[in-house]
Amino acid sequence: MLIALRISFAKPFLACSIFILFCKVASAQDSPHKWNIKPYVGLQQSKFDWSIAGNAAGTSPNILSELIWKNLKGPSFGLDIKYNITDRFSVKATNQYSNITKGEVEDTDYADDNRQSAFYFDLLNANEGHLYDANLQLSYQLLKFGNFNINPIVGLSYNQQNFHLLESANNPDSKGLNSTYVTRYKGFDFGAEIVLKMQKFSIGATVLGGFYTYSAKANWNLIPDFAKPVSFTHKANSFSLSGDINLAVPLNKSLRVEVDYKINNINTYSGVDKAYFNNKPTEETQFNGASFRKNAVLLGLNFSF
Repeated sequence: MLIALRISFAKPFLACSIFILFCKVASAQDSPHKWNIKPYVGLQQSKFDWSIAGNAAGTSPNILSELIWKNLKGPSFGLDIKYNITDRFSVKATNQYSNITKGEVEDTDYADDNRQSAFYFDLLNANEGHLYDANLQLSYQLLKFGNFNINPIVGLSYNQQNFHLLESANNPDSKGLNSTYVTRYKGFDFGAEIVLKMQKFSIGATVLGGFYTYSAKANWNLIPDFAKPVSFTHKANSFSLSGDINLAVPLNKSLRVEVDYKINNINTYSGVDKAYFNNKPTEETQFNGASFRKNAVLLGLNFSF
């Protein structure tokens, strides 16, 4: 009788305890940290090149002029802001600005196909300029396997690059040279993030592909025949493939130290080159495409509240 009474009392007590525990867990899940703000600094290295053909058909020759910016280096600064809409949905805005403080550019013109019979070559300074990336991303926690999360991502992207051709001490003919080539990529990204969350750290890997429209304008300041400030323009389409490896170590419940290694490759396909002149009509040739490569190492603090 006593045992039965204890059992009959224990059942509602156990049910009540489970209900209270459930309410506490649900309350904790309904009120996670809503905001994450992450300022960061780091170093970047990048390379960029483009070329045009001799005419609109892509011939005479197939590569007439080619420019290659290489060994571009400088500091990077950024700010990521993330808002957790629900336990599964989040939206994140990212901004990264990089100065170009070191680099060089090769400028080569060819008379024959396939980079044969070069009739002009110059190696110039390119130690000015900047790179800017902005993204707005929506992510969803689709799957959870123990400590692993898989989160699909879609978003909008805007990238701008400002490259320079500057006078070189080794070339007296380049005195006063300060030409610029400014690019803009606009489009959308898609991909996924995989995160391993442990008690003392977390590791994440993100891979994104993107389809962009590409536009560029140049100011060739030392060529008198070209119009200023827009000497020629380029338009085409691009595909991007980028990745991010993230290591986060929590210092307390609201602060983490994070290290990121980011890579970004953008390939631009053939399009249209329009050259603008002072004393003759606009000319069109084939833009053969462009290639951009960047990698960066970044250190940041992630504040949650």
